[in-house]
Formats: sequence, structure tokens, C-alpha cells
Amino acid sequence: MNIEIEIKIKVDSLEEIKKKIPNFGKLIKSIRQIDDYYVPCHRNFFAQKPHPVEWLRVRTNPDKVIFEYDKSVGKGADGLQEYAEEYETEISRPEELKKILNFLDFKKVIIVDKERQYWNCGKFEVALDDVKGLGFFVEVEAKGSFDNPVKAKKECINFLEKFGIKISEKDLIKKGYPALFLGLTQ
Repeated sequence: MNIEIEIKIKVDSLEEIKKKIPNFGKLIKSIRQIDDYYVPCHRNFFAQKPHPVEWLRVRTNPDKVIFEYDKSVGKGADGLQEYAEEYETEISRPEELKKILNFLDFKKVIIVDKERQYWNCGKFEVALDDVKGLGFFVEVEAKGSFDNPVKAKKECINFLEKFGIKISEKDLIKKGYPALFLGLTQ
């Protein structure tokens, strides 16, 4: 299990950030990712109110396929997700896994198709996303050692502000791309 602490914001364009980010880190890779999200027949994750707190996906990268289950764990003062537990494993035969999910009555709910750049910025991993049908997003994930999740989140915000982006709490997107596609409220 990993604990994931990150912030995400929507931006009008990634161009200015792409010009500045080489001053803070190194491009790791630029890839296309396709995420297939599934729900079991007995529990629709996307029907959870006010937003999903768990999700199951098959992430197809150019070099590998990952099967992942995430669950929101920490809640902030606003009652929304602070961080998530992640469980994942690499899949050598993804089409077989998808058949198994189908046989077990898991339904594919949504597909998220994005172009993503990963940047290593020391204590932070930055993802610059161009999500088909949604627009441009920046995610900053804490990778360093922090005292607690709240401090790690604040450090992510401070890091992103180095790009000239002023962020308030209301700018933070606290739901995943599937929830944005489905129009689910925060």
C-alpha cells in the first residue's frame, strides 16, 4: 500500500508551465495513458455520495499495464479526501484480466484518455495532463518526507505557486477525472 498526497488544479493552458518547469525538475517521460474504470455489480463506486471514495481501474501505459484499487482514507476539515490508499499490481495479460472482470460482472463505467508528462521535481512529482474531453490539469504529488498529510498538501500548493499560479482552497480539484466526466459534485 502507498499513501498518495497530491493536489490537482485545472488550467487554461500548459504552455507557461512547460516553459518554467525545467527550472525545477527533469522530464521523466511523456506518454499517453488510457484508464478503464470498473465497478462491481454489487456496489457502484460512482453512486457514492457526495463523490466516489473508491475506484478500480486498469491503466494502460506504453510500457506496462497496471491493475489498481484506490480508496480515500483521510478526510480534511471540509470532509473531502486528503489522501488515498493505493493497491496496484502489474498485469502481463491485460485482455485476459478484462475478460475476467467481465465474467465476474464488473462493468466498465468510463474511459479516461490523456496525454501526460511526468516531471521529477525533487520532493514532488508533477504530472501535466491533457485530458481528452476535459482540458488541461496539473497534479503535484508529495514524494518527500513530510510531518503529516496536511503539511504535505500545503507544500504541494507552495511548490505550484512557484509557477506564478495563485491557488486558493476552492481551486483544488478533490475528485478524479471519472467524477469530472460524470459531472459528480465535490
